[in-house]
Amino acid sequence: MSPESVDLLLRKQRLQLQAAQQRQACIGMLQDIEAGLAKLESLQAIAQGLGKSLRRHARGLSVASLLLLLWRPRGALRWLRRGWLVYWGGKRLRTALNAVLLAARGAFSG
Repeated sequence: MSPESVDLLLRKQRLQLQAAQQRQACIGMLQDIEAGLAKLESLQAIAQGLGKSLRRHARGLSVASLLLLLWRPRGALRWLRRGWLVYWGGKRLRTALNAVLLAARGAFSG
């Protein structure tokens, strides 16, 4: 076999090994992403369950908050302000998270 053929075969082998390593690295990254998405889905399910529970008990919560407002107006308004901040923070977080997920979906789909 000529030295040029040997060099070409060795180069081909190195490239094949490099491609295999890159495939393994990509598979590792995809597994990390899938684990993160699975955790995100579980958190989303928990948040949906909490929302359903709050909707089911809306009357009781309304009565309790009205009693709290009548009994301790300052404390109730403080909690109302905190709740409002949590609501807006959650809304912004959802918006940002949806944008990231849409970008990731677009990057992986084509």
